[in-house]
Amino acid sequence: MKTKRGLLIVFLLTITASLQVFFSCDADVEVDQTVEEILSAQPTIASISPGTANILTKVIITGDYLNFADKAYIGDTACQITQRVNGKTLEIEVAANASSGSIKIVTSAGKEAVSSEVLNVTYPTPSITTTFPESATVNDNIVIEGTNLESISRITFGDMEGVIQFKEGQALVVSVPNNEVSPVEVNYYYNSSSGEVSGPLSSSFNILIPTPIIDAWPSLMSRDNEVTLVGTDMNLITSISVGGETVAFNTATATSVSFNVPSAVVTGYQDIVVSYSTSSKITQPSVPYINGQFESYIEFDSYTEDVFVINYSKDPLATQQLNGNVPQPPFPGSSYYNLNMNTGTGSTIARMRLDRETNNDTFPYVLDEGHFNNNAVMHFWINTEDTEPILKIYMGGTSSVNRRQLSGPDINTGGEWKLYAVRLNGFIPSVTSTGSGFEFRFNTGSSVSVFPVIVNLDWIIVTDSVLTEFGAIDVTDLFDSAG
Repeated sequence: MKTKRGLLIVFLLTITASLQVFFSCDADVEVDQTVEEILSAQPTIASISPGTANILTKVIITGDYLNFADKAYIGDTACQITQRVNGKTLEIEVAANASSGSIKIVTSAGKEAVSSEVLNVTYPTPSITTTFPESATVNDNIVIEGTNLESISRITFGDMEGVIQFKEGQALVVSVPNNEVSPVEVNYYYNSSSGEVSGPLSSSFNILIPTPIIDAWPSLMSRDNEVTLVGTDMNLITSISVGGETVAFNTATATSVSFNVPSAVVTGYQDIVVSYSTSSKITQPSVPYINGQFESYIEFDSYTEDVFVINYSKDPLATQQLNGNVPQPPFPGSSYYNLNMNTGTGSTIARMRLDRETNNDTFPYVLDEGHFNNNAVMHFWINTEDTEPILKIYMGGTSSVNRRQLSGPDINTGGEWKLYAVRLNGFIPSVTSTGSGFEFRFNTGSSVSVFPVIVNLDWIIVTDSVLTEFGAIDVTDLFDSAG
């Protein structure tokens, strides 16, 4: 009796011997044949099935080396190879314009094989049993029922073809093309032994072209940020221009289109023109665009009022909220910050540190060499409702040497929204970095007699120039150096 170890040895010896026999028998084939020789093998055609086939149906070819077939013909008509099953089986589709004849295949190496059998090509006549609708909207799918529908090669709506989405003997689905000329004739086409034949589906079909619906327009565009328009029937859009410059689509689907504003468009209010169909347009006028380096730090559509910290021990009556009693700033959003201060102590009532309170971690580096073309300009919308708060800006620390303030008539916007700009480079000469702190502080001042003192604030950003195109007011030199 053999042990388990002995049986294992016998098994391994048997496998080894079998492998030696296999490799010794096939050694010449494996080593001697090159890839070129294998590909240049002579194909043969043994049979075709069926012997009679309708146009646009499949025919199976059997033989040898058929997997190397590169082209297929019925007579002189090229046909599509639809499947290379293996070396002995090949499937082709009978072309719509094919005539009866022998089947020929040609390999990538130029080797040919011709069938001894002749394929009898037939041309069935399609018959439509359904009533074609009187109208449909662009991109709608229309179902056609009948017999021999697989022989239909195309369907036209006026001078445009619809896309055949599905086709078999008893059913066909075609989508309506974007043809603005309406009503149109609708015809189907199929091939006969004498050539292409057409049949009518409708003599007066109305194509309904919907207007693309854009859910929301951008409130602001900038050079380095992609613009996305979202809506319905967006695939009907043929082009978009901004400021008269045609954009290149980054993506385009039935529900959205995205693009970047062309570099030739300048900073300012620019019209977005959406073209669809052949001559229809939708225009969104005066959308603000910034062609320059741009960073947004506080925009109250994204932040709550809590980014400002109020010292309630100094002013227990102070209140802050999103939105107050004035309209929104001209752009970019639908929420702004509202602060009401009620004491006259002159103490700091509310403050914000931009490098701590925002999610954008680039602010500490705005003064670094090369950033914003060495001309970092902070902007913010402000409306003081004809009151006169004090704005103190601290850079690089919180001592008196690190601050400048704007107060009195210089900060009083008179009840209107104004876009203030502050040039940060050299704003405080001894400070070359904001990394150790940048603060907005608002308080009332000791000389105020009318309460509440009000601050409405929005859109704290930095660009590489003063946005005079949007009416920005450069108030840098109106700040004094006093605390």
